[in-house]
Amino acid sequence: MYNKILYTLLMVLLIGCSSCNNGNTASKCSKSIIGFATDTLSIDHISNKNISISVQNENVMLFNGGKENSISLSLLDIIRKCKDKNETALRALKNNNVLQIKVVVENEIDTAYNYNISPYYEEDAIFSILGQCAPLLSKFSNPTQTVDIKKWLFRKKEYLDDVNIHLLRGLVNQLSKTNTIEYVTNSTIPVIHGFSGLKYKVNSSIVADYYVLYACSSAKEIEEFVEDIISNDFDLCSKVLGGGMDCYRKSNSNGYKCICLVAINNDWRYKIQPLGLVAIDNLAPNEGENINDKSIISFGNEIRIKIPPKKPLIYGQCNVYVADWDGNGLECNVSLHISYNGDVQKVIVSREGILAKWLSTKQFIFDLTKEKNPLQATVNMHLEDGDNFIPVTIVDNHGNEKKEKLKIRARFVRTDTHDINIDNNITIDNY
Repeated sequence: MYNKILYTLLMVLLIGCSSCNNGNTASKCSKSIIGFATDTLSIDHISNKNISISVQNENVMLFNGGKENSISLSLLDIIRKCKDKNETALRALKNNNVLQIKVVVENEIDTAYNYNISPYYEEDAIFSILGQCAPLLSKFSNPTQTVDIKKWLFRKKEYLDDVNIHLLRGLVNQLSKTNTIEYVTNSTIPVIHGFSGLKYKVNSSIVADYYVLYACSSAKEIEEFVEDIISNDFDLCSKVLGGGMDCYRKSNSNGYKCICLVAINNDWRYKIQPLGLVAIDNLAPNEGENINDKSIISFGNEIRIKIPPKKPLIYGQCNVYVADWDGNGLECNVSLHISYNGDVQKVIVSREGILAKWLSTKQFIFDLTKEKNPLQATVNMHLEDGDNFIPVTIVDNHGNEKKEKLKIRARFVRTDTHDINIDNNITIDNY
């Protein structure tokens, strides 16, 4: 009997131990192990356990281990999850470039690690462009970055000398760095109608067999252009860089474009180098909503070009219609309602043809740059019974015109009486 009881207890113990070494239950029965290497955080036995990671008391990661038994994370990727890069970089600067990373696994383990962050400064890339465009530069080599940091420090009442400001900038760069290269411009984007007659001088460290300039806004456009170039035996390309280079674009394309140097080898491999921004505007104002006004041009996940907020307006919208009014005879005051936005400059309403039957021919020009949206205006025209068509021209800042005709339907009320009523109540019988 004693042996049976002992055997039963032993089996229960073995089953319990087996359950602690099987599947998800195993991690619940095993204490997690946290390890820190030079740039790696590893955590074992995390299945179905809640994990939180913070940097300088800012919670940057909160997740459940799920079915995974272990994970490995880059410490640099962890600290880059901090939202306020400037504030985090300043804390690191004040602590000898050290940031504290804290890891908590449910209620069983709580540990911290001091991570030494190194400043990052981008090597000066060798590329330039001269010509009608806004030249680009890498975000991390933008001199305005130091200006922005100084302004931020001043608002915080934090003084740093030039050496430490340079170091702080490097720490901000490190926290902001991703696998995507981002370009910006400090120049004004010129508005052009096309590249006819324009030449560009280009310099780049890229070595290739053929070079060509192409203005576009997507990786797909470049892929299609390179396909066309290769299939036509590189007929648009140059073999050397320098002055006098033409730039091409997709037929009838408009909008904000990035001029890219496309460097192609004989084996069809190619690279691109973003050089400058232009705005191509051959679009007249439309009646509907504005065309998509993008702020970023992306070439895959590797390259992004940031279009500045103070970019020139090249899209516009304008509606001209007749407000409620009553005709008072052949010569009428017509009330117009003009709503607009974007790069619309002026509206021209023409009084011509039958509209000027008893009046002189005239153009009513409304300079919308000096008005508030919407604009109410009144013009005097000759209207006939039925449909009347008023010529309207909408012009944007870059000379693009949209012509339309505004329809006004007039109905004049007549009576069969032969009496003429005068305001002084004298009735004249007209027999």
